[in-house]
Amino acid sequence: MGRYYIVLIFLLGVRNMLPAQQHVDTNYIRSYERKNMLEVYTGIYNTEFSFTHRHDRRKNFRLKVNSSSYLGADISYKWLYLQYSFNVPGTQLDNRNKFNYKLIRFQFGNRRLSFQPFYNYYNGLLIPTTHRRDFEPFQGIAISNAGFDLYYTNSRRFSSSAASIFSEKQVSPAGAVFFSFTPVWQQIHWKKPSPQLVPDTMTFKLLSSNPEWISVLPGIGYSYNFVPHRGWIIAPAILLKLGVLNEIHPDNDGLQLLNDEQFWLNTGYSNERFYIYLNLAFERESSNLLLKDMTRVDMSASITAGMRFYSLKKKILRIL
Repeated sequence: MGRYYIVLIFLLGVRNMLPAQQHVDTNYIRSYERKNMLEVYTGIYNTEFSFTHRHDRRKNFRLKVNSSSYLGADISYKWLYLQYSFNVPGTQLDNRNKFNYKLIRFQFGNRRLSFQPFYNYYNGLLIPTTHRRDFEPFQGIAISNAGFDLYYTNSRRFSSSAASIFSEKQVSPAGAVFFSFTPVWQQIHWKKPSPQLVPDTMTFKLLSSNPEWISVLPGIGYSYNFVPHRGWIIAPAILLKLGVLNEIHPDNDGLQLLNDEQFWLNTGYSNERFYIYLNLAFERESSNLLLKDMTRVDMSASITAGMRFYSLKKKILRIL
């Protein structure tokens, strides 16, 4: 299975694209002199889709992404950000099958506002069997979604940059409420439906109908930066979303509920020259579709190490 990120992201003048950055309380937040960063990272992830019956668990059906460990590196220089990562060979759940998972994400913003368009594509999945770590390949099925995440926070004492990417100093502990807004289009496409793969009638009917839906999810969250010792930070966050979806179908003009819960934790050490941190993340999204409920669960863990450096005195190609 391949995991791909977009490897070229232009952050063209993001400080000028949005309203001016708010003034911060320097007793809580301070900047690093070295503004550019070079990182290496490694991690693992797991994604599972569950199609559940509200009254009979025997009719539930699960699909798993053929996840694996990964390695990657990125560089942030002025307005340019480059990133590349790849799967570690032999670490897939099922090494016999090579499926694709693609992720494309951009990020623009300033201290208050962050705009993050994204696209996810899962091509080929695994059906768990009764035997542990044994799977049956589910060929020809693709699950995709596209949309954007919009985040807003307004705090002079809390640094989301210190909490998420260690690009600022959180000198004293502080927390902040933040808000999110996420419109998403999602689709399941099964090229050649086979009832032998999906014994449950309702799940087969749902997947073989190639459903697609649009949803809108507003949310509210809270994050806090603990500073137990100089240079160290522990930054947990929680985000709760509740919204509505509409299945794109000629006979349907109603709305159904969906909800999303996210929790993540970053903890590590940072100084003027280098930093290292651990990230743990969990997300559970539940969609009440017409035929069955669909739940997606994402879990991941990663370690990132980076170094900071000054900009060159002369511009690269007259633009950097």
